[in-house]
This record gives sequence, structure tokens and C-alpha cells, in this order.
Amino acid sequence: METATNSSSPQGVNSIDAIRLQVESLLGSTAQWEMTGKLPAFRVQPADIHSACEKLRQAGFDYLLLVTATDYPSEKRFELAYVLTNYGDAREIALVTNIDRESPKIQSVSDLWATADWHEREVYDMFGIRFDNHPDLRRILLDDTWDGYPLRKDYTDTVHDVIKRPY
Repeated sequence: METATNSSSPQGVNSIDAIRLQVESLLGSTAQWEMTGKLPAFRVQPADIHSACEKLRQAGFDYLLLVTATDYPSEKRFELAYVLTNYGDAREIALVTNIDRESPKIQSVSDLWATADWHEREVYDMFGIRFDNHPDLRRILLDDTWDGYPLRKDYTDTVHDVIKRPY
């Protein structure tokens, strides 16, 4: 994979490496580096997500682009991804964490970025993941009377004629 050289980085260090070094120095051993796609990612424990986000916010990651989840029912977990950017220098990273599917909850980051408010509400609405200390955690896309969480892979709906694709 090609990456552009960052002129403010040490000689010979590309921008991905510079981001990695910076975030590793901020988060220390609480984060594990992952580069499985085009976006640099750091895996953290669910208990560390708010603290990690707070450190990254203070380091200039001034916007939360999204919060999303993936359901792994056979592994009894959800994977949450937080994508952050710094508009000043166009750096983007993801924080990734796993939470228990049987008791899906994690600390809200809506106190750090206003955009987290609606993103967390959407994840709650579609997956049933609760965000502790969220200021207004309620359904945002579906009616309050909707039963269940449609993006869970084991979701079935007998009322609305929803057809789940087999993939």
C-alpha cells in the first residue's frame, strides 16, 4: 500500500507510521495497532474507550465521523468502530472495541463530540447497544413501538414483512 510522506514526520516515515507513533504514545499499552484496511485502527478495551477518545480529542482529532457496530452472534460479541478525523491535517483513525452481546453497553462519548449523540442513538436503535451517560438514548430511526433490533443477525420480524438476505 502506498502512503504519502508527511513533511512534518521524521525523514522516511510515512503518514500512517506517523499516526501510529503518535497514537501509540498517547494511548500506550491500552491500544493495539491494526491495519486491516486503508484506515489505521487501534483496538482498545471497552472500559478504555472514553479515556482513549478523550486523549485523541485533546490531540486534535476534532471530529467524530461515525460510530457503528458489527454483530458476531456466534462469538457472542459486537464490534464497535469509532472513526475520528483531524480536519486541520486530514488525519483519520479508527478505534475498535468488542463488547459482550448478552449485556451490550459501553460509555458514551457524546460529551466529547456532539456528533456522537445521533450516531450512538442509531447504534442503540439498530443493535440494542446501550451507551452509558448518553443524554437522550432513545430510538432515532424506528418507532418507539418497534420490537427488536433489525441489524442483529438473528433478528426476525413477522410484522413488517422484512426479508433478511442470507449473507
